[in-house]
Amino acid sequence: MNLSSARLFGTDGVRGTPGEFPLDKRTLARLGASIARTCRRPDGSLRVLIGRDTRESSEWITGQLARGLATEAASITNGGLLSTPAIAFLTRDGGFDAGIVVSASHNPFQDNGVKVITGSGEKADDGLETRIAALVADQTWVVPDSPVPSPKTVACGEPYIVHTSRLFDGVQAPADLGIAVDCAHGATSQIAPAVLRRLGMDPIVLHDAPDGRNINLDCGSTHPERLARAVVERGCRLGAAFDGDGDRVVFVDHRGAVVNGDAVLLIGARWLAAEGRLPQRAVVATVMSNIGLEHALRADGITVHRCSVGDRLVWAEMTRRGLALGGEQSGHIIFADHLATGDGLATALIVARAVIETGRDLADLAADLVPLPQVLVNVRVRRRTALAELPEVSQLIERAERDLEGEGRVLVRYSGTEPLVRIMVEGPDQAAIEGLAETIEQRVRAELG
Repeated sequence: MNLSSARLFGTDGVRGTPGEFPLDKRTLARLGASIARTCRRPDGSLRVLIGRDTRESSEWITGQLARGLATEAASITNGGLLSTPAIAFLTRDGGFDAGIVVSASHNPFQDNGVKVITGSGEKADDGLETRIAALVADQTWVVPDSPVPSPKTVACGEPYIVHTSRLFDGVQAPADLGIAVDCAHGATSQIAPAVLRRLGMDPIVLHDAPDGRNINLDCGSTHPERLARAVVERGCRLGAAFDGDGDRVVFVDHRGAVVNGDAVLLIGARWLAAEGRLPQRAVVATVMSNIGLEHALRADGITVHRCSVGDRLVWAEMTRRGLALGGEQSGHIIFADHLATGDGLATALIVARAVIETGRDLADLAADLVPLPQVLVNVRVRRRTALAELPEVSQLIERAERDLEGEGRVLVRYSGTEPLVRIMVEGPDQAAIEGLAETIEQRVRAELG
């Protein structure tokens, strides 16, 4: 693999198959060393926190990154099993110069990845990733083939637990608050049930027995069906399903209906506004959020600003505008007063708090979100060719936009984390948008599939 020509970072860090570029032994060591060279202090010192999810490959990847870091004399703290938001908080709170997350989020166990967290607890921006990638590709230096270090695993999650639990300050969970959580056999398997119990809840816990290969397997935020059944069968008021690294969450209400990130943004915006903590009465959502969110918040005098997909891009837009809340339909929700990253557990506490304080069920809190019919289609592709260079695909997209006559939206884009083209069509008529999406899908499949 020619490192100088290969793309390293996607929309959410480095992703791939362990053992293959960019998650091969050589590249991982160079990545660790490059992070050290980029993030070290002016005096040359560097403290790095590494945490991981439950995939069987995560410890091996951690070791290879540590090998590269050690060649640059970095001081390494191995936090062991930690969620992405926990690492973000602990990096900031613990005075680390960088944090590294070993995870592929909602992907299956066969995939893995690396995310870089800055000393301020934010995901690395494009500028930092570009500098790191340039160093990895620079063939004028090498990482010695040294032994893999074995930094002792340090149990350091307690400060994050305390910080997150404060979101429930002043709230008493009623005895009849039935809540179920799906931990996706991932990074929240231990911490989420522990926090809920600490706060006086008695959660029904699903999928909290990771074995290295079952992370996200028919469970978690991308597969909430079992959680929905458990909520209904056990008479719970709500359920929360996390993803593998714990930075996103989707909910189910007492009827078993899925409540996604758009509805959570509605609930969160109203909660913050009622407390006088919603600057400019505005939130950030991505281009994937349903236009129904705009309609519902507009009725409350709240504006929705849109940005491209990716929670770090949501954070960048929030920072640029000085806003307190932003998120994605997929369940990444960022509360600026809490963290600069999505946090599924924190979001679950805030939604549970809204249910308790209002005395209303989750279904009722989300009822004002009336989504426009929306079709989402994923097409697996062999290569990435700029869509503008595919004239027939471009023409079909333009035709679909004309057919919707300003009453809907068409969005076709490449996934930043998987070899997929994502097709979203939104409009007033379900059958019509399904037809438009199918036509575009067939052409994309013919060109790239």
